[in-house]
Amino acid sequence: MPSPLVYFQIATPDTDAARAFYSALFDWKWGEPGGRTVTIDAQGPADFDPKGSLRQMPEGTTPFVTPWFRVDDLWATLEKAQSLGAEVILPIRQSATGTHSCLVRGPDGQTVGIVQA
Repeated sequence: MPSPLVYFQIATPDTDAARAFYSALFDWKWGEPGGRTVTIDAQGPADFDPKGSLRQMPEGTTPFVTPWFRVDDLWATLEKAQSLGAEVILPIRQSATGTHSCLVRGPDGQTVGIVQA
């Protein structure tokens, strides 16, 4: 089964500037800030509507975007990622809602999230 993009996170030390930019450019809707993050509703069509978040990072941090992909078997996918040269950045963990996820850095240096809901 393909592994669809289901979530994205934009991390930046200047969330006010990022929020103003993405609001003006894409007309995104925003949730109420909760700690260091605020939810993003990119208002995609019903057949493709990934959600996201804007995360406050410390001053001087290089901004980055992390895409998250849903898979059927997180453990098998993580093993495959490692066999293809990925480095585990955050091992498999379980959230309070029961979702399992991890972060890997591919051989190209890009970090991606993998989630099994």
